[in-house]
Amino acid sequence: RARGDALIPAMTGHTCTPAKHDLLALWVRLGGLGLANSCGNATKEYEASIRVTEPLVKQIEAQAHKLPGHDGIRILQQCNRRENDKHLRERLEEVKSTPPDNTKRATGLAAEKGASSWLTVIPLKDMNFTLNKREFRNAVHLRYDWHIQDTPSTCICGDTFTVDHVMVCRQGGFIIQRHNELRDLEADMVNPVCHNVQVEPVLQGITGEVLTRGTNQAPDARLDAHARGLWNRQGSAFSNVRVCHPNTESYKDLTIQQIYRKDEHEKRLYANRVLEVELGTFTPLVITTTRGMADECKYFHSRLVELISIKKGKEYSTTISWIHSKVSFALLRSALLCLRGSRTTRRVLFNIEQCE
Repeated sequence: RARGDALIPAMTGHTCTPAKHDLLALWVRLGGLGLANSCGNATKEYEASIRVTEPLVKQIEAQAHKLPGHDGIRILQQCNRRENDKHLRERLEEVKSTPPDNTKRATGLAAEKGASSWLTVIPLKDMNFTLNKREFRNAVHLRYDWHIQDTPSTCICGDTFTVDHVMVCRQGGFIIQRHNELRDLEADMVNPVCHNVQVEPVLQGITGEVLTRGTNQAPDARLDAHARGLWNRQGSAFSNVRVCHPNTESYKDLTIQQIYRKDEHEKRLYANRVLEVELGTFTPLVITTTRGMADECKYFHSRLVELISIKKGKEYSTTISWIHSKVSFALLRSALLCLRGSRTTRRVLFNIEQCE
């Protein structure tokens, strides 16, 4: 049977229309699931195979004992990849022109760098890179902003229960848990390559320093993390985490880059104080619930990957993939907790005497 009739509904728990099948057929890094119809691509793959093997076929026909050079074959393979990538990007624009506006935005968010790491990583149980079937289906539905079944109609706070609401609802403490989970993860990843790593360090008091307008000047002001030796030898590096949901009502009319700039600007209220009083560096780590990252956060992780690669002797590509996967799963599990976690404020204690 066709994939749209059997495989996709079994994986996603969602009826697959031709438009959705086209979306899911895209590469994962372009916002799809890589579930391309092999029958439909057979001709294209066959033509690509002929082009790559043509030098070898000519050598066999000529009964030559010298194999064709690897460089020539590599160039042909690269040309095929570029052609395939161009074709898929054209298909992406076609696919994005057909679904509803919410799915278009969701597809754009899913195509951000690092946002799809949870789909491409090897599901190692030791690394906690596994999901059960309901978690996987819910994750796919969140990825494309599809309707999720078996959810209440009303949140405990009284508002309508929607995905966009539960991602920002403070009832149950899931928003704080999400922030703290990412904060602690960033500190744990920095700890092996930096010194004096601290979580929620208290900033020094202000004693006459002239700071720019709007700077946080509270006497007990804290940042999320501090480390020495991240950007320069023995230099203090402060960071502050913000996890934002790009589909909240206040962000609906903003592009993702505008959201990143807005949140980075708000977090920079600490920057002048860190520069003038602490004589250190400040990096806002702005990440979305869809697992996209702002530019400053990308620079931070690139520097972290560089230090880890040097110390551990690992390749840069392997290390950046590991970091993206750790961050991606931390945010994904937090999103699933916001969706499925209990927000009840009343705790019923088990009474042993009632059972006697």
